Amino acid sequence: MAKIWKSQNGNHHECGYSQIIQRHENSDMYWTMHKDVKKMFQLLSNESELLNKKFILIHVSSHSHLEERYFFPAEISALEFTLSNGFSRIYHQIVGIAKIYPRGYGGGLRQYSDTYHKISCWDNHPDDYKTILLDLLSFLNFQGNELNEKDLNEETLDLPYLYTIETEMFSNMMNTKISLENLYKTVFPNHNPEYIKLLFKIGSLERLFNEMINKFNIHLNGHYISPGFSLRDILGSDMYGLGLGCTFHEVRDIAFKCSRSRVLQWMSNICKHLNKYTSLKIIPGRNVALLLRDGSRLIIEDENTPITRQQLGMKPLTEYLINYHQKYYCDDNID
Repeated sequence: MAKIWKSQNGNHHECGYSQIIQRHENSDMYWTMHKDVKKMFQLLSNESELLNKKFILIHVSSHSHLEERYFFPAEISALEFTLSNGFSRIYHQIVGIAKIYPRGYGGGLRQYSDTYHKISCWDNHPDDYKTILLDLLSFLNFQGNELNEKDLNEETLDLPYLYTIETEMFSNMMNTKISLENLYKTVFPNHNPEYIKLLFKIGSLERLFNEMINKFNIHLNGHYISPGFSLRDILGSDMYGLGLGCTFHEVRDIAFKCSRSRVLQWMSNICKHLNKYTSLKIIPGRNVALLLRDGSRLIIEDENTPITRQQLGMKPLTEYLINYHQKYYCDDNID
């Protein structure tokens, strides 16, 4: 295989060998992920545990040069949610590389940016990589502790699986993993490479969705099976527009390219689909975005903000209607 690689790419034999080894390692990680996700759902003993389990979705747009296999984060969005309460926390950061980008890659990086996310490698976006990395890892750490450099020097941090789409145009699980690893290596070049490789566990969003469906036994419902059924089609439906992207993409009217809108879209589509076939209740503003009068959409970002009648201390709507009917339509009030 290495000889074929060399003949096709004109690379040194060892370069081809290293590429093949990397593909083999990535394949091992992929199948390990499948087993881990399946085992995690097997350990959920009932529906209540599933409804209240926390999951983190992540989408990374990369400063990329595809031919050279160079990936570095351009935009990172991560979302924490549960099926029962929907959205709880979100992380978003645009990352610049104007000061460090590989000079020979400039044209390819710009072409990729113009095609996909519009975050140019030459623009002055935030590039304090240590702060960005610590903020991101603090968010991803379910313990909720703010991490510092000392915590990372110990190389003991254990992150949960981060779920993203397996493959979409210009993005996939491996590119996401490589981008995050390159961010870490830029901040801590002397840390153990094996530790960095194991730190970012990227899970398949399709696999996560499929295990949810199996746990609810939806796959046993004959109405659920339809021609052309695809988990990826469901996850990618209802592209969100105005209101859910970051400021950078919103002002350019390209919110659909924004990583922030992508993770919100995935969460919403999972919840809406499960709501059709299970007892899962949808909370507007939490599981799905609220549609405002101007056509924009809104997710309530503070999980402590009361938005339901129960949280606001209001009586059920039926009780108001009964009182209204008794007041205005009972016999005592008829002239």
